[in-house]
Amino acid sequence: MKRTNANILSDLLKEFIRDEGLEEGLLRLRIANAWDKIVGKKYAYYTSSRNFANGILYCTISSSIVRNQLYFQLDNITLQLNKELGDNIIKKIILR
Repeated sequence: MKRTNANILSDLLKEFIRDEGLEEGLLRLRIANAWDKIVGKKYAYYTSSRNFANGILYCTISSSIVRNQLYFQLDNITLQLNKELGDNIIKKIILR
């Protein structure tokens, strides 16, 4: 039996995700998981919400002390998040 129109599975999955409009949701999930991994459990515990829009990551931090500590590390966190995501997706982080 000869195969015709053989496709690579990863290409088919990418096409399915794009066709179904799931790219944005999956990107938000990847960013949330990367945030928790990069800042660690201690700071992730105080992060009550993460929203991503237009290259800006908005994080709501429930502790002013933790927010202040993260504020001084924003450049490093942004760099590490983009490295984890494999692309320069996050341009700026805003802590609330």
